[in-house]
Amino acid sequence: MASPTYTTRQITGTSDISVDDAIARALSVARQRFSEPDWFDVVTARGYLSNGNVSHYQVTLDLGYAKERGTLDDDRYFTAACSGRKSELYHTVDLRL
Repeated sequence: MASPTYTTRQITGTSDISVDDAIARALSVARQRFSEPDWFDVVTARGYLSNGNVSHYQVTLDLGYAKERGTLDDDRYFTAACSGRKSELYHTVDLRL
């Protein structure tokens, strides 16, 4: 079996509860919009302060999707962007919960 290659996407999840909740929300949206990722990497994690307390969390993830060499995956965002048509899909960096 050949070694897999990976397609990556980036998504940002937000939460007023915790960093873990922001990650879970981002992964939930990724599953709905794309498919189940094979792995994720936390790129950035930040918190916003209000009156000296953390009021909001924002976590940006790199998501990895395995694909076999020599095959093209169904990348709806790429197809829509190249066709020049408006799409209901958002670039993952712009997606906020």
